[in-house]
Amino acid sequence: MAKLNHRAAFTNDPKLMARIATQLAAGNNPPASPVPSAQVVEEPPKKSISAATKRANRVREQNMESRYDTVSFCPATGALTVVLAGAALLSLNVSLRLFDAKATSLKKTWKERIRALHYENPAVFRQWKESAKYPVIVEEVYITGESQCLDSESVTASCKPIIDSLVVAGILPDDDPRHIVHPIPYTKRGANPGIVIRLYPAPGDHGLITQAAMEAAHSIPLVSR
Repeated sequence: MAKLNHRAAFTNDPKLMARIATQLAAGNNPPASPVPSAQVVEEPPKKSISAATKRANRVREQNMESRYDTVSFCPATGALTVVLAGAALLSLNVSLRLFDAKATSLKKTWKERIRALHYENPAVFRQWKESAKYPVIVEEVYITGESQCLDSESVTASCKPIIDSLVVAGILPDDDPRHIVHPIPYTKRGANPGIVIRLYPAPGDHGLITQAAMEAAHSIPLVSR
């Protein structure tokens, strides 16, 4: 019996050969794979700078200028007067909204400014240290060129880093009640902005607090809990 020629059987089937030709043609020109659309990498939105931070940055830059600062001591009154020309303060509300890092940066600026003043006026500060009598009253006068003045609480709070810097520089032993009896803040608008810190001996352990107020404080009744 003759052996079947399978190859010949395939070639004699026109439909099969047509399908093979189609497949071979498709193999030579494969269908283009879909091109993936370009992936758009979305950058995280830039964090907007808050109004408090912008204000703090302006104040910090303004407070770096210390060339016109002065200090004087009056032997007759025992008063030390520090004039920080062109200096600015932050409001209490703005200070409370700042991050710790930004607040620390502002405090560092004050420390550098007071340290520079101390370095440039050793004789004046030496005279003050030798004559200082504690506790002292601290007058804090803020002249601002801006449209609105700070309230008294803001002036006191914003001057606290200046007082701390006086302690760090060794101009004040400490800012506890034994050395500073109380601050007296005042602010107004003016053409030449700046801050005046004046230290002078208090008339008594209670400073300018009246005896009547102290008597009322001593008579506060005990509240049982």
